[in-house]
Amino acid sequence: MATAPRIESHNLSIADLFKEFYAVPDFQREYVWADENVEKLLVDIIDELYDNDEPLEDSEYFLGSLVVYPDQGTFQLIDGQQRLTTIYLLFCAIRDFVIESGNKSKAIEGLIAGVDQDTKTGLDIDRYRLTLQYGDGAKVLEIIADSKSNISSIDKIASESATKLVDAYETIREFLLSRFGSSVEKRLQFSGIFTSRVKLIRIGTLNLKSALKVFETINHRGVGLNSMDLLKNYLFINTSKQGSKDLKSHWKELKKRWDKMINIIHDCKEDPMRFLRYYIMSHYQVNLQNNFPEEAIYDWFTKEGSRYKIDKYPLKFVDTLIKASEDFSNFTRCKNVDGSDNQSLKNIKKLQGRYSQHFILLLAARELPKDLFIELCCHIENLLFTYTITRSTRKDINMIRDFSQWSQDLLEVKKREHFETFIELYFTEKLVSLSNEFNSAFRELTESKIATYRIRYVLAKITQFVDNQAYSNVSQLDRYLDKSITIEHILPKSVNPELRSKFDKPNEYGSYVEKLGNLVLLEKTINSSLSDSTYDAKKSGYKQSQLLLPRSLVEKPGVGNNTQLNRTVNDLNLDQFEVWDSKAIDKRQEMLVHLARRVWGFETQHK
Repeated sequence: MATAPRIESHNLSIADLFKEFYAVPDFQREYVWADENVEKLLVDIIDELYDNDEPLEDSEYFLGSLVVYPDQGTFQLIDGQQRLTTIYLLFCAIRDFVIESGNKSKAIEGLIAGVDQDTKTGLDIDRYRLTLQYGDGAKVLEIIADSKSNISSIDKIASESATKLVDAYETIREFLLSRFGSSVEKRLQFSGIFTSRVKLIRIGTLNLKSALKVFETINHRGVGLNSMDLLKNYLFINTSKQGSKDLKSHWKELKKRWDKMINIIHDCKEDPMRFLRYYIMSHYQVNLQNNFPEEAIYDWFTKEGSRYKIDKYPLKFVDTLIKASEDFSNFTRCKNVDGSDNQSLKNIKKLQGRYSQHFILLLAARELPKDLFIELCCHIENLLFTYTITRSTRKDINMIRDFSQWSQDLLEVKKREHFETFIELYFTEKLVSLSNEFNSAFRELTESKIATYRIRYVLAKITQFVDNQAYSNVSQLDRYLDKSITIEHILPKSVNPELRSKFDKPNEYGSYVEKLGNLVLLEKTINSSLSDSTYDAKKSGYKQSQLLLPRSLVEKPGVGNNTQLNRTVNDLNLDQFEVWDSKAIDKRQEMLVHLARRVWGFETQHK
């Protein structure tokens, strides 16, 4: 019967802790604490150990636990490196203040470096109490620990880890100056109190694999987890289960690939946890009862990792995440997987801001042929706009669940016939259920009911659609949203009493001005010349427009008989108006309702 790995724990003061030597393995994440993390630690300790300027007798501060395992006379640090590195920087800062005052403190210097015996030669060797084994951090901490080194030379090292370490050191110096002034004696007193009264528990295991398991157990508490670190730890543990003789090289490779994935997500200014959540929801079956919150991710891996063979092939899984993160990065920048622009994704971003739940579907669809992917994005745009215009997002609380469930079928779509079946089953069905609400929303749509950028989007989409029906292959929507195109109020937003009195419903003048039926996109050069003119005076300006929708208000454009332009004008019922009164505005609003239904996919567009 196999015996469980031996685990030992020791309750130690900081002084006792730093009688040993520690190293942070190169597969660990780098130093990431920001200034506020460093300052909070110091403030918490001061508040516990001091009453104003006076030390409290017999007070102690518990700093938590560390997880380590022994390796050739050094404790390899698996959990607690952010705290321990910060404490080490604190010792360096106090020592430097002492040196700057022309003094020395062997006690402080002993916390920074010590004498060890070489295990091969038996000779004494000088060693730092803490060393980092990753990237530039190793060199930077060594420079700070060496009192003879010039810290300004660190500026030449531009990595984030290097910057964080220097910032932490400078934050500590500023804190000590602010708290203790120029008094070296008070800083040394603080050092003595700190090293004797700050306690922590050092948990030691026999090997790295056991240390990782202890780390997982200690940190898995469900609230306030760093789930990404726990997940990486999960992958490390399962890498060790594969029986490789060279585990460290496998762990280094896993960290290298993991960091690549994290950097891709950070570069597009997104949250790795959100990406991971969306990826799982798009590719696997999950419990959607609570919409699969981020804190459920680690539990899902521990329960389902074996089912999906993630635990058996952790490196392969990370490689899959790398490719998915690259595609995800493109989606956040409104691009297809090949890096080309995607107009529908641009429109969604303009309409919805940082809305991102549709990325679940995009991740499931990333291997679709490009033409089908672009069509899918168009359908997503239509659906999300419909939710917005009908204000159904609050009612349809199951939207994220829908996207996750739809993704399972979308993963199987390879050909157009399957794609069209998928769209009909999910998107068309959803639009049908919202059809009446869509009609009502457009019949009542005014400038004051939605944001200006959304009313511009509505007019731009309809104007582009009409032009495309008439001329084919017209410009992208961006052209219609350009500043050179403005919103024209056919019935002017005028305070001229005479103009208002001539309107057939003068008491309702203001409400008719802002109706969708009274709005049209028009070139700025034309619009500025029309100003507050009457409808009759504006007709000549509308005729000059390159956009069919404003031009069709006052004339029936056409070339020859049965041309595409003529067919479009007749097919879309683009009526002309001799006078512009309340009846004309109401009639045009209804006309725009019918156009909108075709623009946003409620009716089959006639070829």
